[in-house]
Amino acid sequence: MAPIRVGIVGLSSKPGTWASLAHLPRLASSPNYQIVALCNSSLESTKAAIKAHNLPPTTKAYDSYEGLASDPDVDLYVVSTRADTHYEVAMPALKAGRNVFVEWPLAATTEQAKEMAALARQKNLKTIVGFQGRMSPSARKVRELVDTGALGEIHSVNYQGAIHVWQNNAASERYDYFMDRKIGGNLLTIYGGHILDSILYAVGELKPGSYTPMAVNLRPQMHVMKDDGSLSEELYDKDTPDQILLQGRLDRTPAAVFSFHLRAGDRFIGNPGSTWRIYGTKGELAVEFASAGPQMAKAISIRFSNAERGEVEDIEVDEGGEEWTSLPTQGQNIGRLYEAYAQGQPYADFDLAVKRHELLDEFWATLSQ
Repeated sequence: MAPIRVGIVGLSSKPGTWASLAHLPRLASSPNYQIVALCNSSLESTKAAIKAHNLPPTTKAYDSYEGLASDPDVDLYVVSTRADTHYEVAMPALKAGRNVFVEWPLAATTEQAKEMAALARQKNLKTIVGFQGRMSPSARKVRELVDTGALGEIHSVNYQGAIHVWQNNAASERYDYFMDRKIGGNLLTIYGGHILDSILYAVGELKPGSYTPMAVNLRPQMHVMKDDGSLSEELYDKDTPDQILLQGRLDRTPAAVFSFHLRAGDRFIGNPGSTWRIYGTKGELAVEFASAGPQMAKAISIRFSNAERGEVEDIEVDEGGEEWTSLPTQGQNIGRLYEAYAQGQPYADFDLAVKRHELLDEFWATLSQ
């Protein structure tokens, strides 16, 4: 099979940027893909990126989304830009009949996401949304243990995570846009959406009408931390939450109870960033991550308290060898997502993204200070 030809919007020449760490490594090394075109805000910046990343001289440079979208050599159009631009960047490709990958969140608003998903369905396009957490070997191992009955009947699922941001009541200059709901990228949409999707992938969806979400903004004004570590004298308004909670039941038999709490601020010193516990009739599974969620990196530990044997077992997870572990952390699960698409395996699409957007709207409806 010929490689899937990719055009990327948002791969800059700057080192350490998201697209260069998350998308480029696997796309550049996989036999299933070939990067044929890039698009940035200017031809100069696009050509600089092609040179900086040692892409072939045949790689086409564009400075307009329409130009890249109309290129007949592009099989998959990749959107790796800020959330508030996803709609305007992706729509030309959808209108042109291209298959499209868009980072999560799919759009800045649910209305935009619905329009994108509807157009993709109308044109019978393949779409990918960047829910890479469900590709994590750790999350897949959890799902396997749940589905095979290794834990017995599932009675409860608890998740608690701390996002290591907004210490000293300050937002870093790089992510100060998290304070502005209009932009679409913030703790609820990015972290909350990613983590909830990973959990629900592994243990099953929420039971309709059985759960109560809550979003609370206890830091309505914040300083901005500059690159040199100093804090702005001014306080800036924030209309996004820093405490995100949900309690309810899962749509499984029996209907297990579910509790979820994600917060900003300092983590407990020396402790993991998040803990995921699943209690079943055969024992309890405890999963710990260094970060706030499973979307970025493998679990630092997965342990099963085996009630039948009266002992704690360490669960091993196959990460796939150096082919994967040698990639930047950001690129491992996204790389697995690309390979799932290439091989026709299940992955999250725009329709699932709309479902997650609708769930987050229920949180927004409760936002309070």
